[in-house]
Amino acid sequence: MTARAEGKRPLRDWDYRLALWVWRWSGKERFFRHLDRILRRPSINIVTVVDEMVRRGGRRGGAGIEAMVLREIQKRMRSGLSVAESMADITDPVERMLIRGGEQSVGADGQQTGIQRVFSDLGRRLESRRRMRGAVLGAWARLVTYFVMILAALVTFSDYVIPKIALLYPPADWTGVPRSLLLISQVMQSVGFAVFVGGGILFFLLLPFLLPYWTGPIRRVLDRIPPFSFYRLQEGGAWLASIPALTDSGRIKAYDALVETERLSKPWMRERLQAIRRGMTAGFGMGRAMQHSPFRFPDPEIVADISLFESQGLDVEAILREMASEWADTGFQRVVIQAGRIEAMARIVFALIVLWYTLGTVVLQIQIPNYFMSMAHMG
Repeated sequence: MTARAEGKRPLRDWDYRLALWVWRWSGKERFFRHLDRILRRPSINIVTVVDEMVRRGGRRGGAGIEAMVLREIQKRMRSGLSVAESMADITDPVERMLIRGGEQSVGADGQQTGIQRVFSDLGRRLESRRRMRGAVLGAWARLVTYFVMILAALVTFSDYVIPKIALLYPPADWTGVPRSLLLISQVMQSVGFAVFVGGGILFFLLLPFLLPYWTGPIRRVLDRIPPFSFYRLQEGGAWLASIPALTDSGRIKAYDALVETERLSKPWMRERLQAIRRGMTAGFGMGRAMQHSPFRFPDPEIVADISLFESQGLDVEAILREMASEWADTGFQRVVIQAGRIEAMARIVFALIVLWYTLGTVVLQIQIPNYFMSMAHMG
């Protein structure tokens, strides 16, 4: 059996797969930061570092998730696989490209210096993604909370309050605001509304799986509108950070990095990178190609800055490196600002719904006594 075959885990090993999934979220950034800190000393070999981390895990019990993942990496390294192949399970395709480029980067003194630098790039990339992901998830969580509050208010009045009042006061006599309450109550009690809400919930649950694959003109419009624009800001920032990291570690040009990331990307990202690549193939620089793209990916403001700096004769790799560094903060703030605006709108909608129901209830309290008085006179 070859070393490459020995490095693969069987698909039925679910405990290892579960450990990988958990560790990617909780331990990978810490692992890369640790490697970056230790490998700054040129005399230290990465295999020795991993061996020591496994020994430390063994002294702590050695049965945890981190120990399981590190033992697998150690086994692959000892079997002769490269660092990129040994860490294939814990890295995405772009991260593997960065590590592979770092392994192939050799300094003037003949020592491998790229592998020491690449884990610093990976740590910064993961930190930026973690901050952006936290902002996006927090924004979505708050929006869902307001949606549930609005839906709960509508359901409470429509299913419980309005029907009980209708037992005392015939709906045929309702006018004005109470009449609108009655109509919305009838709509919300219909089968069509239940199907609509169920479809909306199903769409929301499937949205994280749909976003990387959903392309086309409708998606292009939604990418400009919060909260759908959050995904563009998040993934655009990650791609922007990967280009200078690839050009630094692998000694390739921005166009080659663009082609490689396009090849490894999912349909949504690939559609945008293809448009940029077509512009560069037509003779434009990267900034102009981004401007001529119908997507203005990753962000119209970033695209305008890149095009401006490029027109001044600056090196595109240096421009992208500076933009990526700034985006770690500006992209995060952009999500926070957009989320704040949507939350403000949601609060206004909730307040208007409460005011609407309160006004309708007050009007009914005025109409009901008049109704009973008229019934008494008729009797």
